[in-house]
Amino acid sequence: MLFETGFRVSVTHLHKTKDDLFDGSSTITDPFARKLTEDRSVLGIDYGLDRDFGVSVLVPWVRRELESGGTKFNASGPGDLALLGKYRLLRHEGQASGYGVALVGGLEVPTGETDEVDQGLLLAPSLQPGTGAWNPFAAISGTYGVDRARFDATVFYKMNTEGAQQLESGDFLSVSVAAAYRFLHFKYPGPTFGARLGLQWRHEGRATSAGVRVANSGADELLLNPALSIHPIPSMDLNLGVRIPILQDYQGQQLGRGTDYFAAVGIRF
Repeated sequence: MLFETGFRVSVTHLHKTKDDLFDGSSTITDPFARKLTEDRSVLGIDYGLDRDFGVSVLVPWVRRELESGGTKFNASGPGDLALLGKYRLLRHEGQASGYGVALVGGLEVPTGETDEVDQGLLLAPSLQPGTGAWNPFAAISGTYGVDRARFDATVFYKMNTEGAQQLESGDFLSVSVAAAYRFLHFKYPGPTFGARLGLQWRHEGRATSAGVRVANSGADELLLNPALSIHPIPSMDLNLGVRIPILQDYQGQQLGRGTDYFAAVGIRF
């Protein structure tokens, strides 16, 4: 998302659960009846330097809880901050249509907590709010709009490095496409309402711990992402949506993804 000039401040909240044990692409009985819950709130600050270049910072607060065998372990604290820049390579604006292509590059900075303890035990990396790793990422995104419809496609890649407890998560690749339509539009500066339907393929490579490959790590997922967007005034946007897993395939035995929920509000200055 790029703006000509000025600031945009947003707050996003994401709720995720994992509570079914998978072996490959099949569910199996979990003898520990585990459930992992994550709530992540992210403050985003975007600044547009001109029409084609902007910078952003994302500041998360993370809470994770694992229930296993009737015992609960939880941790909360600041997560890893992300810094990124966005540059528009191509832009064309017609009378009722337009398209553009943008590059994104950035870095996750290990600002998150990595030494949280519960019940006298140092929690596993999967429960820590931060990773302790410097993780660069890059993306290319394209969009095409005509009348009230819009079509988007994004390819995103993140290279994970070794972090706390000598864990190096597998590299992450995502390919997503989406279509959106403004189904209700009032004369400016009146509100607009839109619906969006997206499809995302996510691949995570195998992790390593102290240089040894982790057996139960690595996954391929296909998610359906319906969402509703509202612009009550031109400078404000609201988004509500879900991410529904329609295909999950894991290396070894891992907790599978449930339906995620997210809500976001943004204001431009």
